Amino acid sequence: MSKKGKITMLLFFISIIYVIIFMHPTLWRDESFTMALVKHNYLDIIHLDSMDVHPPFYYILLKAYLSITTFWTSSLFIKVIFARLFSYIVTILAFITLGRTVRAFGVTGGNALQWAGVFLAPSVMRYATQIRMYALAGLLLALLLNQLQHYDNSHKPGHIILAVLFASLASYTHYFAAVSAGFLLLLYFVKFVIQKYNTQSLVYSIVLFLGMFFPWGIVAYFQVQNVANNYWIPSMDAESVLDDLVNLFTDIHTLTIYDNWFAILMMLLCIYPIIWSYREMNKRFNLLFSFVMIDFMLTALTGLLVSIMMRPIYLARYAYPIYLIFIFFIAVIISQMLAKSWQKRGFKILNYLYLALTGLLMASNVVFMGQSQVINYDLRSFDLMSSVEGYKDIPRDTINVNPNQGVNNIAQKIVYIDSIGKRVRLKDFDINHLLGNENRKLFHGVYDNVDMDSVKDVKD
Repeated sequence: MSKKGKITMLLFFISIIYVIIFMHPTLWRDESFTMALVKHNYLDIIHLDSMDVHPPFYYILLKAYLSITTFWTSSLFIKVIFARLFSYIVTILAFITLGRTVRAFGVTGGNALQWAGVFLAPSVMRYATQIRMYALAGLLLALLLNQLQHYDNSHKPGHIILAVLFASLASYTHYFAAVSAGFLLLLYFVKFVIQKYNTQSLVYSIVLFLGMFFPWGIVAYFQVQNVANNYWIPSMDAESVLDDLVNLFTDIHTLTIYDNWFAILMMLLCIYPIIWSYREMNKRFNLLFSFVMIDFMLTALTGLLVSIMMRPIYLARYAYPIYLIFIFFIAVIISQMLAKSWQKRGFKILNYLYLALTGLLMASNVVFMGQSQVINYDLRSFDLMSSVEGYKDIPRDTINVNPNQGVNNIAQKIVYIDSIGKRVRLKDFDINHLLGNENRKLFHGVYDNVDMDSVKDVKD
């Protein structure tokens, strides 16, 4: 095996090992909400989710998946690991789908180097194992892009039907996935108009896409109206706008301005492969890549403009699904860059410098993120397991939980105490920290094992 091949395989195995530290049973508060919601039946999931701020498809699919894969156990610890595995599996499927998409242009897609580039990139592993809808939305956008490209090549109506289906499912997964899907459809429509293709099928598809989302769109309208003024997303200022623009490009969280500078540097490092692609890659590939970049920018700008002009509704992670596709294309371009231009005298030194700096920054990101995961989640898993075992030994059916601890710990303990058949009693707990608004009906519907009575003797 060549030296480059050995390095590639080493990076590939590092990325496989890297995922293990993300497979922990401790829960972030939104993940706790997910696990609490999917214990309900399908109709109740839809009903309860209609009172929240997200569409229901991810929760329905996750419940079905857990029903098949974890029917043999009642342990929530195991179910949480399988739920994380679900996000990882759909991220792998997105990677495979995108690899098949670029191969249509005669470009190698889906090799070990590209795998390592994607799965070691900032933010990818975080959302590829999170028990939330972002990984699924990424897969659906990848499938949409794949079918739009097939339709562009063949004009067979079956591809546009599948494209509309995937766009609609993305819309029922996350609202900003709907924004990204809508922009992809619009960009292809403009392309066909410019090239004087028959756009009738695509016009019908856009209308059908809007029509398929209309039933839940009514619910979405009332969800927006029900979001209280004290919704938890903070008001927009220069710092929050910058954070929402660059946050996906770093996992390093030192809580200083250096986080954003690190992210900006990672963004700048994407410029070199972009320039190389427009010089060396074929025009059809570059057009598709341009659509991905435009979609990424339009999704972020739409969220920021609405947040600034109306109310804060956007966070950087909402653009993660299209970011995942962007990162895949960057990894593909770097792979092609090394294969085609490494031996060219004009590029060789520049490539060495570029890879050295990129490798240093990505390695720093992986090390800091890995350290954060181990300290904040993996090590705390032992305390969580010990706590749950202790709750089992308490003879009472109701456990008093200290409301003065972190909201992540409270939400996590609620779902784990529920999993062992006991109730929770909280004193003076502000649900705004958990749900983002004063929606007590949603809180008690999802966390139906919680009593909010006053408690004189609070014990954790």
